[in-house]
Amino acid sequence: MSRPHEPQARESVERVSSPAGVRSVRGPTEVAAGLFLMVCAVLAWWFGQPLKVGTAYRMGPGYVPMLLAWTTGAFGATLLITGLLTHGARLEAWRFRSIVLVLGAMLVFGLTVERAGLLIASALAVALSALAAPSPRLREVVLLAACLAGFACVLFPLALQLPLKVLP
Repeated sequence: MSRPHEPQARESVERVSSPAGVRSVRGPTEVAAGLFLMVCAVLAWWFGQPLKVGTAYRMGPGYVPMLLAWTTGAFGATLLITGLLTHGARLEAWRFRSIVLVLGAMLVFGLTVERAGLLIASALAVALSALAAPSPRLREVVLLAACLAGFACVLFPLALQLPLKVLP
């Protein structure tokens, strides 16, 4: 007998949880991501204004940045609308330890790539970034660091012929 009354009970809880006439955000993660992408798009558009865009046939230096800004804005608007119309995951609390470790890994890479070489700097950056995970596994981190550092050493100095030292 309680089954027929469940939808009514659920509806009454939903009505009580939000004030009359106020519509809550259904997908806060999508809304936050959409707003972030739209802010990035506006900033890219703003800073790309001094560059000449040109045409599709004769592209100027601002053509691709402007195209990427508009594309990023479109994806942001799509995410924002999706978050307003469909139910999605709740926002999680920020993990400052992870943010600091990933940003620190980028800083370590930037400070060590010239002195220690691309191989060591890449491996250090990957290892430090892996500590941002809730439970990093040593074997996986070592394998990932070795593979990514090796790939970077083949791609940048050899394939792209960038003047980077591989070893100190």
